[in-house]
Amino acid sequence: MKKQTVFIGIAAGLLVVLSSQQASYAQYGGVGGSEVSEQTLNRCQELGISRAQCNDSTILQRERVIWFPQDKGSGTALFASETGQMVILIGALGAIFGGVAGGFFVMGRKAQQEKPA
Repeated sequence: MKKQTVFIGIAAGLLVVLSSQQASYAQYGGVGGSEVSEQTLNRCQELGISRAQCNDSTILQRERVIWFPQDKGSGTALFASETGQMVILIGALGAIFGGVAGGFFVMGRKAQQEKPA
């Protein structure tokens, strides 16, 4: 049993060491993201991105912020910003949870009244 524990520990250590040595640059187009086309550089200049940070990822990030403001689109806050919408949300949640709680209460009262003899 002790040999198995030692073997598992060595295998886990090797896995950690070997997996940390590899780096993936596939999503950046070139080793370290060094290849940037002239078109990409022009688009970075239009968007106000420095040449050192110019790549497709930073362009997409900047365009996403321009196209989708922080208060709209994906990632919209759960709670509404207007008071009327908040009251409707709380009322709907209260009705749902109240209905479920009421159902359990009624079922519990029925079971208590029908005690087996």
